[in-house]
Amino acid sequence: MIDKLLRKAKEGNPVYISHVSKTFNELAADKRQDMNCVLRTMEDDGDRLFKISLPVFEDFDGEEADFIKNYLWAKVYNILSSLGGRGMDIYIDKKNTGLLDLAKGLNNAFSVDKRRLERHGYGRTVNVIDRMLGTLYPGEPGFKFDVHDISQMPKINPNADKHIRDSSIFVRAAEKLEGRILCGIDIGGTDIKAVLVKDGNIACYKEYDWFPADFKESSQLVEPICLIVRLMRAKITLDNCKNPYVDREVLEDDMRRALHKDASDTFILSVVEKVETALKDELAGIDALGLCFPDVVVKNKVVGGEVYKTRGIRNNPEIDYEADFLKLTNLDNRLKELVRKGGAVRIINDGPMAAFTAAVENAATGAIESVNNGVFAHTLGTELGTGWVYGDGLIPDIPLEVYNFIIDLGSFVEKGYPSDDLRSINNFNTELSGTLQKYCSQSGIFRLAMKYFPKFRPDLYKELFDKGYVIKREMGGKTGYFVPTEPIDQRKPFLEHMMSLPERERDEVNDRIWRELGEFLAITWIETQEILRPETAVRVLFGRLVKNRRCFELIQEGAKTIVEDIILETADAEMANTPLMKQLEEDADFTVAQFAQAVGAVYFGNLGLID
Repeated sequence: MIDKLLRKAKEGNPVYISHVSKTFNELAADKRQDMNCVLRTMEDDGDRLFKISLPVFEDFDGEEADFIKNYLWAKVYNILSSLGGRGMDIYIDKKNTGLLDLAKGLNNAFSVDKRRLERHGYGRTVNVIDRMLGTLYPGEPGFKFDVHDISQMPKINPNADKHIRDSSIFVRAAEKLEGRILCGIDIGGTDIKAVLVKDGNIACYKEYDWFPADFKESSQLVEPICLIVRLMRAKITLDNCKNPYVDREVLEDDMRRALHKDASDTFILSVVEKVETALKDELAGIDALGLCFPDVVVKNKVVGGEVYKTRGIRNNPEIDYEADFLKLTNLDNRLKELVRKGGAVRIINDGPMAAFTAAVENAATGAIESVNNGVFAHTLGTELGTGWVYGDGLIPDIPLEVYNFIIDLGSFVEKGYPSDDLRSINNFNTELSGTLQKYCSQSGIFRLAMKYFPKFRPDLYKELFDKGYVIKREMGGKTGYFVPTEPIDQRKPFLEHMMSLPERERDEVNDRIWRELGEFLAITWIETQEILRPETAVRVLFGRLVKNRRCFELIQEGAKTIVEDIILETADAEMANTPLMKQLEEDADFTVAQFAQAVGAVYFGNLGLID
């Protein structure tokens, strides 16, 4: 059985974790052993039991035994990456020495006893959990695994539903906009999008390109965000200006240029300072600011620190990373200085913001019962974001780093490339292979192009180099393939090119790429249903990868080959139901697909004034 899976992996084919789980769960009783993993939850709302079935370990050695270990570690890793936890108790038959060794090895596999900077691979999720615990439960010991005999296992009751089925909060979020200045900011891996709202009307949009993975200090993340908020404040101040001695025509021309996507930081800052100096006595007060950030956020604090966007900072030997990262953790304090006294600053992860946005728009149709079971959403862009909001509006304080899920235990050929190589399935941050970061994302599309074009469409492969989307570079004595980010960042153009090919080429190769993305999403569905158990089965998809109708249709086709009744919905113009989203839909220059989460952030910030 395992030998067959290994042959498939060595041929370069995926071995989906859900398929392995099904195979192991169906083993005969005398060929199977169970490891009972009881997670002490992050929110202290009851223990969660995860029963992981494994083949009898003593029957295997060598690479087959390694495969079983990797499967176990991946299952535990996926649980911790999504739910976090204050600790995990392992209950087994301690007389089973093979199973006992596997259980005892978890602390070592996850580097529990090492310092944060020394943790790699699976240990990165423990870093995130420990930072979360430090915020939620200061002084509490860090995460660890404890092994007990099965005879000591307590009775675990399924979690009681503690969430009142009152979804009116999603309606209230879009109310009482009049008389308020609100700002919503959506921070991504390739750009930042901001929306400014006054009296229920969108006053302006701002798009700002960046490449945070290259940054060396947290201030390089914080300062552009603060600059954009200052620009929004300067914009509304200028709009409200009543000072007859101010040359508004010149300042307004400068402001238009500063709001352009390609405006430099230096120019934006010069315009902001001009307005702040000329109109310091009239400086507008932002009433509420909502912001989503692509990292783990609890209680308005950015606490993850293990994402691709902070890789350059994390790897900078010139700084104390933990101390430097506190600048980003305390981003909310910096932003509070830029809103009016008593104003609201509310920060969450970009995934929950997507789910919240979808809930607000769905509730606005009048069919509020449609969100009573909550909303589960994904953002498909630079990476895979995941969001979950309960039907009562509560966003759980859990990592929800689904992009770190290991879904593929195979593809050994692609496992052999360095993580930065376009062909690799190795995670940029952890170097673990088979994680969703390289599957349901732009990296996944790039990887599949490099996998299939050379063999099946050499003309399209050549086109990637001719257009400058892909370059070859020597790395460690071997040739690697990369997307250039300087002097021009080609990630967006490359993705747009790939999105155009299914309609342009109408061939099976390009269709296959997008169908496989759908397969990956279906495996994600299976894993999230098992681990997180959301009441809703629907997945709402945001982001650039689904804004093309043909690509989305192919994604759906691929997903249904794995989960026949899967329901995938896109956050497109059909989702524009609230007044602000309708304004966005009608805009000549910007789309719902681009700015939906920034508008959702406006509503999220507005709740800080209502509740």
